[in-house]
Order: sequence, then C-alpha cells, then structure tokens
Amino acid sequence: MKWLARHKRLKITLLALAGLFIAFLCIPVPRFDKPYSTVLTARDGTLLGAKIADDGQWRFPATDKYSQKYADCLLEYEDRWFYYHPGFNPISFFKALIANIKAGEVVRGGSTISMQVVRMSRDNPPRTYSEKLWEVILAMRLEMHYSKQSILDMYAANAPFGGNVVGIDAAAWRYFHTTPDELSWAEAATLAVLPNSPSLIHPGRSRERLRQKRDELLNRVLTGDDLELAMMEDIPDKPFEIPMLAYHYLAEQDKRHHGEHINSTLDASLQQSVTYIMRRHHELNIQNSIDNAAVYVVDYLNDEIIAYIGNNWDADDARMVDMIQAQRSTGSILKPFLFAAMLDEGTLLPEMVLPDIPMSLSGFTPKNYSGEYWGAVTADKALQNSLNAPFVYLLKEYGQPRFHSLLRQLPLRGIVYDAEHYGLSLIVGGAEASLYDITNAYAKMGRKLASYVNENYHVNIDDNIVPFSAEAIAETYHVMLGLTRPVSQVGWGGFASSRQLAWKTGTSYGFKDAWAVGVTDRYVVGVWVGNADGEGRPGLTGVGAAAPILFDVVGKLNDSYTYPANTNESIEIEVCAESGYPKSEYCLHTKKTRAVDVENHTGVCPYHKKVFLDASRQFRVQADCYPVDQKQYEVFYVLPPVMEWFYKKHSPLYRPLPAFYPGCCAMHPDDVMSFVYPKDDAKVTIPIGIRGDRQQVVFEIAHRNPQKTIFWSLNDTFLGKTRLNHQMPIDVERGTYDLRCVDEDGIELRRRIIVQ
Repeated sequence: MKWLARHKRLKITLLALAGLFIAFLCIPVPRFDKPYSTVLTARDGTLLGAKIADDGQWRFPATDKYSQKYADCLLEYEDRWFYYHPGFNPISFFKALIANIKAGEVVRGGSTISMQVVRMSRDNPPRTYSEKLWEVILAMRLEMHYSKQSILDMYAANAPFGGNVVGIDAAAWRYFHTTPDELSWAEAATLAVLPNSPSLIHPGRSRERLRQKRDELLNRVLTGDDLELAMMEDIPDKPFEIPMLAYHYLAEQDKRHHGEHINSTLDASLQQSVTYIMRRHHELNIQNSIDNAAVYVVDYLNDEIIAYIGNNWDADDARMVDMIQAQRSTGSILKPFLFAAMLDEGTLLPEMVLPDIPMSLSGFTPKNYSGEYWGAVTADKALQNSLNAPFVYLLKEYGQPRFHSLLRQLPLRGIVYDAEHYGLSLIVGGAEASLYDITNAYAKMGRKLASYVNENYHVNIDDNIVPFSAEAIAETYHVMLGLTRPVSQVGWGGFASSRQLAWKTGTSYGFKDAWAVGVTDRYVVGVWVGNADGEGRPGLTGVGAAAPILFDVVGKLNDSYTYPANTNESIEIEVCAESGYPKSEYCLHTKKTRAVDVENHTGVCPYHKKVFLDASRQFRVQADCYPVDQKQYEVFYVLPPVMEWFYKKHSPLYRPLPAFYPGCCAMHPDDVMSFVYPKDDAKVTIPIGIRGDRQQVVFEIAHRNPQKTIFWSLNDTFLGKTRLNHQMPIDVERGTYDLRCVDEDGIELRRRIIVQ
C-alpha cells in the first residue's frame, strides 16, 4: 500500500511537472513589435539617409553586422556567462537579491542579456521582485526558442543608447558616424556601457562618468598597446546628423518598404558628386530665379539606379518635392522616339529631306525655337537642331494615335489623355512625362542596343517593352552624337569635352521646363531644371540650363559612347546625295548609306525632275508652246515654292528653275507660287499690340521668281501690288473673306480666310 501511495504521488508529481512544462511552452515567446526607421544605404553599405521610426525613435532594422569587438565588450560588461546559462544566472541572481535586501532598495540588477531583452520587449516595466521572477521565466522561454546569437542580435538591435537612439546601428551612426562592423575598441566599449544608464550618461553630458565607465571596461578586455591606443580616443561629444544624400529616393522607397533596411544600388560617391554639381549650378541658376533641378542616372547594363537627386537641397522653395517623379511638359525630348519609330517602318531615312516651313495643320501652327525656317532640312539635322516644324510634319505622316500608343507602351505614365486631346503638339511638348519615365525609356533603348552589339552583354529584350529595333536605336543614337547648337546660345561654350555622348535637350513652351538626356554605352543621365511651381524664366532652356549639368555629371562617369552607328542587321542602299531619298532615274549624284532592313516606303527622290528648256537653255518651255525639235532638257533639284523660298535664303548655291519662255507659262499655280501665310485651313487671328490696339494682319506669298509682280485683292477690292518681298499688311475686321492674288503672267491663287 505504501508503495502504491508513493507511486501515486510520483505520478501526480510527474503530471504536475508535465503540466507546468506544457504551460511553460504555452507562454508566448517575447517578441519585439516596434516600428523601425526606414534606412537607405548605398551598394557599398554607406548610409545615405534614414527616416525616423513612427514612434519618434531612431531605431534601425535589426542587424547581425556588428564587430566582434562590440560583442566582446558587451559580454564582458553585461553577461560573462551568457553562453552558459539557460536565460538567467543563478549566482548573479541570488547575489543581487541578497545585496538588495541588505540595502533595502534595488542596488544591483543581476539581469542577464536574455532578461534584458525580455524587459526591453515589454517596454521596461517597473522593477519589482515579481516582475524579476517573470523575467526569469520569459528569459528561459526566449532561450528555448532562439539561438544565443539571435538573442545577442536582439539586444544589439533594441538596446537604448540615449535620447531617441535605439539599437547598435543607429548608435554607431549617430555617435561615431560609422557602421557597427567598423567600430574601434574604444567606440565598442562606449556603446557597450551606454545602455546601462542611457539617460544619465548621455554623450554630451557627464562626459567624465562616461569616460570612466568606458576606461574601466577597456582595462578588462585589453592590454598593452591596444589598451593604450584605445584609452587615447575621445568620447563622442554630440550626435551626428543622419546623412541626407538621397532624401527623395528614400521618400519614394519608403512608400513600398516602410520600416525596412533598403540596400540600394546607388553609388555613394557619385550621389555626393552629383549633389555638389547641382549645388554649384544652383548658385548660377538662382540668379535668374530658377530654383529647382533633378538628376537621375541609370546603369542600364545592370538595370540599376546609381544616382537619384530629386531636387536641389539648397532650393528656396519646394526642395522636398521629388522632381524626378513629377509630370512636366516634355518639350522636344520625345523626338528621338518618333525618329526611331519611322526608321523602323521604312518611312524615314536619316538624311532624307523634310519640309521646314511655316505650316498650319488642323489648326496647329508649330514654330521653331529660333523663329527661323530652313525650307528643306535633312531628318538628322532636324533632330540635332530640334526643329519643331519638320517633326510636326513627321508626326502627321506617322499618325498621332500610333505615336500616342507607342509612348504609352514605353511607358510614359504622364500620357493620361487620348491622342486627340494632344493633337500634333504631342511631339513638341503638348504632353507631360516624368524624368523617371523618360530616362528609363532611353535606358531600355540602350539595353536593347547593347544586347545586339556588346559582345559581353547577353540579355533578351522583349519587343513589347522596347518597341524599336536595335538598328533604329543605333542610328538614332548615332544622330544624337552630332547634336549641336549655335555657339551664341547660353552655356554652349562650357561643353568642351572629349567624351562621346548621344544626347538630346528639350525646352517646354513658356520656358518652364529644361530637359537633357545623355546616353553612353553603359549609362543614361537624365536632367530636369525649372521651377516646381511652373514659373517660366527667360533663358530656361535645355541647352542653357540642363545640358551643363548633364555634361558635368557625365564627366564623373568616366565613360563614353562607343557603339557602332549600325548593327549587323542593317542593309546598304543607294540614295540621292542631295535629298537623302532612294535614288530616282534623275538623281545625278548618289551615295551609299545604311538603313533598317525593312521594306522602304519613302518612295524615290521626288525633287529631281527633268525640265524642258528652250534652245538657249535660258527659259522653261511647255510641250505645246515650243518646237519639239528645238527643246533641250536638264535635271533640276526642284523644291515646292514655299520650301524653295525659305531654302534659298540659307543656300546661295541653290539653282532655281529658269523663268518660263515668254507666252509659255506653267499650267498649274502651285508650280509657281504658294501662300506662306495663311495656310489652307488657317483661321486668322487679329494681332493685338502692346497697348491693346488692333494690328494689321500680314499675308505672304512665296514665288519662284520674286521679280514677278503680284496683284492683291480682298473681296474684289484691290489692295496693292508687291515685288521681290511678297508681303501684304491688311486692316480687316472679323469675318469671312476671299483673298485673290495674281502675278503678271496671269497665274492666280485664291484663299478663303476666316478672321477671328
């Protein structure tokens, strides 16, 4: 019976112990549920910036990257037997208990690192004996769930270091401007003793007490020269400011990675250099009340962002606004996309002649930045000189809905309306886009080209992502290598650089946005300059304000454009040397050029024509007004009248058609003369003078032979005649009119005009 009774008590005891063990296992493992700072580091680990945690603490996300020096100092100071006890040290615990009972107050803690982790996870409750016992239980529970190293990491990440600094990462940066894995012995010892009394011995106050505690610890862990050198180091004075080298990138990343450690691809050295470049240019631009700027640099081979400065940190206004993400008027920065697209479909060749004349298309009247027109200009020169009229003509030929769809595909997320909303202004700044999207679009083009011509780069690029062929990209970038501006334009004189760069600038209407994008064989640099509030400023142009920053940044990249102008997939064709079109039977001078391997849709040269002359070769003749056996012929380069009228001003060697043989005139007026203004579908607006008074409307005609006299009438009322300079100023009221012009040979032009 006694044996049974003892056996029963044993079973009850075992069941009780099992129950206690199960209950112990059911105790929640202490965890930290604290908000963390969002921390941004460069690819080499350099701290670029941090955003304070939601509770106002500088608490960096937990890390295990701290020096062994810190671990050694911490264990020596706080818990020598850390690796040997189950969560609490019985000897230390009871020594502390006896000391506190004798003193009648808490004079000794006896807490292990595990117990301190528990206390920190519970927001440091009041120190009572019952609380201490509960800490012991939770510490053992912690030890069962986590490894010793994990517990040490938790302590390092959550220990208080004075003020609102929490954790070894934040403390290392705030007090020593370094990373936890680069701490010296003296720095490690300082941070090891600091959490013991963070409010009492905060760096900057009670400096001698802090030094005393640090030195006592150093004497316990070091000897000889190491000790002597460590003791010579000073203690921190006041906390360093957290760096702000990438404020806008941090803010952008914080939206998706709030409270995380973001190890970015940014290059810390480049980020700092670009910040300095922007500060230097800001000192110049602010004199013209140009306050804001942004620079975005992409390593497109590795698909990495390496510099991101969303605004001038010295700006007087809106410096917090990220202008890399802002949607702004594009100016001419989209023209290379249209150029490449038309190369791809075979409707454009790089040296093909385009009309550069005043035009009115669906009510839109594009004007070149300079106010001048060249009459006829090759496509590559139109791109290099960013001429608006030729590119509006190209967009009309390509189709604005198609180009609109292409821009959405890139994607340019600022294109939020349908194609009709933008009309033909889409190519000259009628739409908005961000520096982020524009630069990335050029980067995608560079990446695709590299996949074809860089033997060390093998990446398949989806055509749906980059809607241009590698050959079209190569030719477009080759043209962009030759981009030039007149020397008289502001800023151009500073671009003395031997580096090759495919680049493009843009200026929005009203001088509100200045753009520049440059491409090397590895990097794309995007620059925007302006005022965040949209205020325009004279001189705020791509070449004057954005390009100087672009070239300074490119100078820091130590890289240049070295890709070939053509890929192996291009074909060789023969074109007319003067017009750039595929040669016709009348082209006297031809040359070879490379083109995208697609079906050509430009047609042959339309400008070289066989012209019949009289026997003396001084006059043109028609078949029915001159003897056939006396007719001669020559091939002339013949431009339409308006194109010719502007072209002759800049091309003194241009050979115009001879006049018609007396009594043998042309059959169609368009072969002789054409309206410069107004165009076919133009609605004329009465100009208003600076004093608010009504001005005259000036009509203009281009005639192949300016010596001819033109007679002008409006609604059958004779207005006058012109010779050489065929311009007629007219006073008109609002209404509809019939404008009639007749030259001395009887050639007549009529235009119905609506005056608004």
